[in-house]
Amino acid sequence: VAAGNNGPAPDSVSAMGLQAHVVSVGCHDGRQTPGHKNACAAYSGRGPANGRVKKPDLVAPGSGIISCNASYTAKNGTSMAVPAVSAAAALLWEKEPHLTNEQVRERLLYHAQDLGENWGMQGWGMLHVGRALKG
Repeated sequence: VAAGNNGPAPDSVSAMGLQAHVVSVGCHDGRQTPGHKNACAAYSGRGPANGRVKKPDLVAPGSGIISCNASYTAKNGTSMAVPAVSAAAALLWEKEPHLTNEQVRERLLYHAQDLGENWGMQGWGMLHVGRALKG
């Protein structure tokens, strides 16, 4: 679920994103070019999450995502980052249909790329589909 767009204040993860059983997705600007700081979007919901569960779980690109409204337009937000994580989960299940939902969740989190940001901004890090599929 989306971590929400109430950042950058601490403890600004959405109510749905605070749940322990979901993958809470924050937003990264998506640029990973030389010299560019690994920047989690300022608006992305931040953790920690009430001290008992660390959130967000990970981040994915969600800035400048081309989507449709009345026409195609660039949109920003954690809701734009969530589909990449959902698609990664679907690819994992296609490749390994025996996996449980918890195993898919762990694979996505444990293979995320650490961006060097604090946990409240990045969680486990940036979604890395290739590493998750290799397991």
